[in-house]
Amino acid sequence: MSPDPDDGVGLRARQPQAVRNAFAVLEEVARCGAGVTGTEVARHLGMPKATAYRLLNMLVEDEYLVRVPDLSGFALGRKVAWLVALTADADRQTSRSGR
Repeated sequence: MSPDPDDGVGLRARQPQAVRNAFAVLEEVARCGAGVTGTEVARHLGMPKATAYRLLNMLVEDEYLVRVPDLSGFALGRKVAWLVALTADADRQTSRSGR
């Protein structure tokens, strides 16, 4: 019998590695700043360049990253700014309700 999916046991083990890698790429671009290249991301994360570029391009397509104007690297995109704004709004609402 398989474990109950709602019990949380082994949940981390079942998460797709690709999802973790995509978040790692996003975090690395944030850490390195605008203009970081795919080669740099791959080297810093110890992943194949092809994997890094595939994930970078997927994140660009989904607007979490953008290509810098001269196409030499990547930067955080519109959706990251949107997530930050949502978090700031939630923080303000929480602090107002806690007064």
